[in-house]
Amino acid sequence: MKKTIAWFLSLVMVLSLTTGAFAATGSVAGFGGDVTVTIETDAEGVITAIQAEGPGETANIGGEAIKALNEGALAAYVGAKLADADFDALDAVTGATVTSNAVKNAAKAAKSAVTGEAAAAVTDGTYTVTTPSYSITDQLTLDVTFADGKLASIATVNAGSTAPIFATVEKNLYPRLIESQSLEVDAITGATVSSNAVKTAVAMAIEQAGGDESAWHSPVAKSSETVTLEGYDAIVVGLGGAGMTAYLSAAENGATVFGFDSAAKVGGNSTNTSGPMAINPASRLKDGKELVPEEELIQDWIAYTEGDAKEDMIRLFVGESGETLDWMEQYSFQFGDEMQAFFHPAGWQVWTSYAGKDGKTKDEAYVEALDAAKAMNEKNDYMLELTATGLITDETGAVKGVKATRYDGASYEIYGSNVILATGGFIGDEDMCNEYVNGVWRTEAMTQCDGAGIRMAQEAVDAALYNPDVAPVSHIAQVYNIIKNDDLTKDQKAVLTSIVLDSTHPIVSADGTAVNEKIGMFLAFDVWQAGPTYYVIYSQEDMDQIREKGLAAANTPMFLAQGGTVEANVPVSDLDEILSVGESYGNVFKAASLEELAAQLNMPNLTASVEAKEGAYYAIKGASYVYSTCGGLDIDANLNVLRKDGTPVENLYAIGNDSIGVLLESGKAYVTYGGAAAGWALTSGRLAGVSVAEKK
Repeated sequence: MKKTIAWFLSLVMVLSLTTGAFAATGSVAGFGGDVTVTIETDAEGVITAIQAEGPGETANIGGEAIKALNEGALAAYVGAKLADADFDALDAVTGATVTSNAVKNAAKAAKSAVTGEAAAAVTDGTYTVTTPSYSITDQLTLDVTFADGKLASIATVNAGSTAPIFATVEKNLYPRLIESQSLEVDAITGATVSSNAVKTAVAMAIEQAGGDESAWHSPVAKSSETVTLEGYDAIVVGLGGAGMTAYLSAAENGATVFGFDSAAKVGGNSTNTSGPMAINPASRLKDGKELVPEEELIQDWIAYTEGDAKEDMIRLFVGESGETLDWMEQYSFQFGDEMQAFFHPAGWQVWTSYAGKDGKTKDEAYVEALDAAKAMNEKNDYMLELTATGLITDETGAVKGVKATRYDGASYEIYGSNVILATGGFIGDEDMCNEYVNGVWRTEAMTQCDGAGIRMAQEAVDAALYNPDVAPVSHIAQVYNIIKNDDLTKDQKAVLTSIVLDSTHPIVSADGTAVNEKIGMFLAFDVWQAGPTYYVIYSQEDMDQIREKGLAAANTPMFLAQGGTVEANVPVSDLDEILSVGESYGNVFKAASLEELAAQLNMPNLTASVEAKEGAYYAIKGASYVYSTCGGLDIDANLNVLRKDGTPVENLYAIGNDSIGVLLESGKAYVTYGGAAAGWALTSGRLAGVSVAEKK
């Protein structure tokens, strides 16, 4: 995303010169955009007002942190002399370190604008720094070297992140930080958490070296170049699972193709999932016998979605998914030898994992597949760190191409006969999540999937949506703010996790409504019913029982475990420490009574959901960690986007999570057969590639 960033924005006299009063604003990059702090002083240099703003920060994380700082720590500076204000003393809000540090440094920049204080220089040398990053089990450790007062090198000691994703940070962010000598370099799309962790680590090294981090936020120049590319049969927007198969299929069938992705790597969320649904692939049948009775599966699917899904799209997917598996194995992919059943009671063998051939990873296989497709025609090409911003239409409203912006600010106009939207749904867009899926969800996904394709189609061709309110794919539950540092041991973290996964206690939604009856065998699969957050309610008696006699059951997560062990019926003597640290992270809430807890958390239905006992009550905050949204654009059996009047846009296609709502039901969970989203991505991409090639 292009940003206009300044170390400080302005020094403005807001009253007459005779009063001597000033207002100054400092601005630095936060997690999702610029964070600014405005400081007003009187003629004596006393702070009369101080306010932070960060409209681009995640509302329920960075936004809440800014609100808390405005009402607390920043407000406390009012009445103090600006020259004496120590903004380094601002403590970070737990769970929002990047935003908090941005507030601190913006305040320091505003102060410097008024006082003219010179920043201290760094002392040359190598400094080892450690900070939490993406991983929930390991922290990021870097060796940061300064020479001649400048940032000279960054070396990874421990990544604390998924290796293929962090490789994009090492390859791209490290040299950009060194070249620019500024922490205002944009995070690498698809690796935002890891990028911000690196910038935090470099800032820590600056401070260790005796420097002042707030002086390292000079603007980073952006390109004003406009690049025009034209003459393609297909433009593929997004190179995850759906985009990759669309690109490969179109190229294989003779089309000239240009593909691009906003991330710095291909594969998107598809390289983070285990495998797809594939019904009766010929290569996996034994003696020609079906593994799955296709008509029974289709009828079961129709019944589960209560007629809301499009039957022709279900039949298309079921009928074509097996062929997709066999087709992909002609290239760089290898699927499991046996199809497996998932959690559906029928036990149908519909799913298998996949990776690259010859022991290679999925990430390597995706690159090999795209490179093979690129080599099929000298015009074929693809580009990373290029973000779509809109569809290009002519005077009649027909789609002619795509506008995009490169990470360096350069503008692109790409023209072609067909556009295939494969942007991965909208889990990374706060506004769309609030509108369609009841709020912003914690994710185990790449949030570059921000609804770009869906919005572009709506804006350009008045595209219709289909079931945008399908519940996100939820297979994971954990505490809301996962503790990534050493404030708790791994075993203590395991205890806290077990407590938030215990469905024998009341589980309530954000308004206090009980959802226990909606949760089946697997809490992690069903607790989405509570919404993006849920709370497990414990009485003081319950907590005393855990401390003295232990947990009734040892609940361990299938995903996002942090490496510790927990046992049932073993006294938890350090429970108070666990709860205290959990409280400091916003995972544990305590009140003297159930009524007071309801008031504290604004839960009007809590007292009706839980039978009150004497004494204190606790609420342990958890979250569903989701992979993706499951609703999007309406499409027909040719995968063409449909306008609101029902007519197809014949050269505009939507695949993968941009259109999976046609297979599902409004307001209901993703189907439980196993791998439907991954299977739809790969199959719809293959079919869209065939369609555009046939039109050559």
